[in-house]
Amino acid sequence: MRRAFIEELKLILSDGGAMLILLFAMLIYTTIYSIAYGAEVVESVDIAVVDEDHTPTSRKLIEGLRSGPNTRVGYEPQSIAEAQNLFYRNDIYGIVVIPNGFERRLLSSKSATISLILDGSHLLLYRQVFEQAVTDALTQGAEVEAGYLVAMGADDITIRSIVEPVRLSKHILYNRSMGYGSFVMPSIVVVIIQQTLLIGVAMVAVRRRKESNIGWGGCVKKVVGVSLVYVCVYGVNLTIILLTVWQVFGFPMNGNIISVALLMLLYIIASASLAQALSHLFHRRETPILMLLWSSVPILLLAGVSYPREAFSEWLYIIGRVLPSSSAVDGFIRLNSMGASLYDIRTELVNITILAILYSLLAIILEKRASINKNSCR
Repeated sequence: MRRAFIEELKLILSDGGAMLILLFAMLIYTTIYSIAYGAEVVESVDIAVVDEDHTPTSRKLIEGLRSGPNTRVGYEPQSIAEAQNLFYRNDIYGIVVIPNGFERRLLSSKSATISLILDGSHLLLYRQVFEQAVTDALTQGAEVEAGYLVAMGADDITIRSIVEPVRLSKHILYNRSMGYGSFVMPSIVVVIIQQTLLIGVAMVAVRRRKESNIGWGGCVKKVVGVSLVYVCVYGVNLTIILLTVWQVFGFPMNGNIISVALLMLLYIIASASLAQALSHLFHRRETPILMLLWSSVPILLLAGVSYPREAFSEWLYIIGRVLPSSSAVDGFIRLNSMGASLYDIRTELVNITILAILYSLLAIILEKRASINKNSCR
């Protein structure tokens, strides 16, 4: 086992491509993605406002949209057609139309409307403009209603109950900034671990000297020794990421560090064992990159990151359970971001443990078969 550990470590350190994939890719990818999503939320989205009312009330609404923080009024065109031209040129990402008679209807306690033209292909931009416009419109309507009630002699309690019949108390539990980075980065890190292991282990395995006449005990020790190398390497990488990248960019870290370490230990073992089993499919070191790199996006989708898992077909869900990353994504998010306990993720832990055992046995069997074939060729 010690000899397998040392030999595998030497192979990694003597191969520039393997070092890039196994030692540095996780740190590089995590840093790049964190920088890309570091802003967390979109602010100051450029919009245009078409004011057909030209009243103090409409100008007050425009000032609210201008002060943001979600939107920035970059243009005030005189017609909808002019605003649409700006929209189609991507100079703006939303149009707010204040119709003629807006103030008159609002002050006469009638329903006053504004029109929004938004780009549904940019969901984050869509959300920011929609939220800002609706918030400002409702706020202005409430102010007008409160002023009307004051003029009618109503007291504060009556005004509050009419203007705000249901009081909303909002508490953000886990993703405090409601940012995309805090949402997606835990899943990306988990998938990166699996994918770099699948590629890197296969690259090293192609160069590894396959011995003949290895007994079952030797195969077990070899698979365990190789897995321990990657447990050490990725343990260091993950520690650096959680203690530096996570802190620098302010991603949520609410879990118990021992619980997170146990989950990731099982996950790395399962992924390394799967990688050792798959490595027997390849005979050239470049092939794993071509065969496995394309699978990153489907695996990310199967993990339920950018598409709700509840909308999956049952057979897709089962395929996702076969991959260690799917259970690890659920467990890591619940442990690290939501502060859950190991008992809360017992289903994920059991699934990853079973996969680690099965893939380790498969790797041992394939290692034994490879040694027999090597001996037969001689």
